[in-house]
Amino acid sequence: MDSANLSQAPNTDNSFRFITTQNPESARDPAVRRQVRSHAVKHALQDKRKLERELSANFRPASISAARISVVEKGTQTSQSLGKLYSPLASAYTSPRLEVLISHHAAKEAAEPVFSVANDVAFQTFPLVFRTGRDDPALLNAILLTFALAVTGGIMNQECLGYQNMAMSTIRERISSPDRPVSVATLGAILLLAGVEARLGMPLQVQLHMTAISQLLDLCRASDVYLTDGIKRAIFWQDLNTSVITGSKRVVDHTTFPELQWRRDPFSLNYFILPPGFQDQTHLFTEEFVEVLKDIHALQCIRDSSDFIAEDTLMMVNLDNHHASIESRLAGLPNSSLFSECVHFAAYLCACMLCCKVYRHSVIPSQISAKLLQKLEQVHGDSIWDHWDGQTSCLLWLIFIGGSFAPVGTKSGYIELLRFKYATRFANRYQSWPAVHEVLKQFIWSEKAFSSQVKTFWEDASFVPNANRNFD
Repeated sequence: MDSANLSQAPNTDNSFRFITTQNPESARDPAVRRQVRSHAVKHALQDKRKLERELSANFRPASISAARISVVEKGTQTSQSLGKLYSPLASAYTSPRLEVLISHHAAKEAAEPVFSVANDVAFQTFPLVFRTGRDDPALLNAILLTFALAVTGGIMNQECLGYQNMAMSTIRERISSPDRPVSVATLGAILLLAGVEARLGMPLQVQLHMTAISQLLDLCRASDVYLTDGIKRAIFWQDLNTSVITGSKRVVDHTTFPELQWRRDPFSLNYFILPPGFQDQTHLFTEEFVEVLKDIHALQCIRDSSDFIAEDTLMMVNLDNHHASIESRLAGLPNSSLFSECVHFAAYLCACMLCCKVYRHSVIPSQISAKLLQKLEQVHGDSIWDHWDGQTSCLLWLIFIGGSFAPVGTKSGYIELLRFKYATRFANRYQSWPAVHEVLKQFIWSEKAFSSQVKTFWEDASFVPNANRNFD
C-alpha cells in the first residue's frame, strides 16, 4: 500500500470553544452540557472526514450503479483509459495509482482469467465476478500487485512486495477469524496471488494457495455461501492455467461447477468430426483424445461460422464452457509417446487461439508453444515421421502452429527447426504458401483465428527456395 506517514495536524484557533459561566455550578446546566457535547461531536466528525480524505490517496470504495453494470454487460464501453472512459474496476476502487497501472498497455490482460477489462469477455467483468466486497483491502492490494507486476515486466520491486504483504496479511487475518464468513472478494484475492506466483515460477506457493481455495470452497458448501458464476469460472481457469504453467496439482475440473457444464449440441453433430489429417493416425492416440480432437474441430466450425458474434454474451459463455471442457480433459490425458504429446500441445494451443482475443495475449500460448518446441526438438529424428506421408504433413502443421503463436525468442527456434526440416525431410515439398495452406487445412485450422499470424510466420521463414510473399 501507498501508506503515507500521516502526522496529526496542529490545532487551529477553532479547535476549541470556550464557554463562559458565572459559577462552577453552571457547567452542570443541561443546556450547557448539550452545547459542549454538540461541539465535541462536531469536531470528532470533522477529524474523521479529514482522515478519510487523507486515506483516499490509497483507495476509496464507491458503488456501481445498475445502469453502469448493464453497460458493461453489453460490452459497449472499455477501460482503455480510466481518466476518460468508465471502468467497472475504477468505480469499485478510486485510486490514483490503480488508474495509472491499469492504463498501462502491459496490464490490460494481467488480471485474466480472474476478471477481464476487455470487451470480448463481457461475462467476466469485475462487477459480475465481485458483486460484493468492492471495498475489500485484500482484493484491492491483490489487484494492485497483479497490475504492478505486469508493468514491471515480472520484476517484484518494493511496490509489488508492499501490495503482496498487505494482501496476504489481510487474508491471513480474515481466514483465522471464525466469525467472518468466506467472501467472493477473499477468493478473488487468493486467485490473483496464485496467478502472480505462477508467473514468477513458484509452484509450491501456487499449490498452497490453490489448496486454500479448495478448502474455502468446502466451507462455502457447508455454510451455504453464495458464489457468483464469475468467481466459479475464475477458480476453474486459474486452477487450470497455473497447473499448465507450474505443474501444480489441480483442485477442480470442468465437472466441478454446474455453471461450466457443457455437452455436444445434438443439432450440430456434423461439426463433431475428426479433421481429415488425423484420420489415418487414430491408432496412435487414445480414444479420449480422438473425441477431444472432434470437439476442437466443432469449436473451430463455430468460431468460423457467420453466426458467431463475440458480443453475444450467451454465445461466449457457451463457447467458454466448450473451451473449458476441451482444455480440462486435455490437461488430464496421458501420453503414449512423444509424438502424441506434441499433438496434445498443438491441440491445446489451437483451442486457446480459437477463443476470445485475450487468450492470445495471456501467458498460456507462449508457455504451450515453448513446451511444444522442446518436444519437437526431442522427436525430430524419430522414425515416426517416415511411416507415411500423413506424418510429414502433421509435422509441418505442428511447426507452423507452434511457431505462429510463439513469442519472439521461441519463434526463432521454430524457424531454425523449419529450416532444418526443409533441408532434409521436406526436400522439395511445400514450396509455396498455397501448398502449405492446403496441408494446414487438413488438421485443426481456422481462417479467422489463425491465418494472420500463420502468414506472418511464413513471411518470417521465407528462406524456402522459390517461396514468395504472395498469399493470394
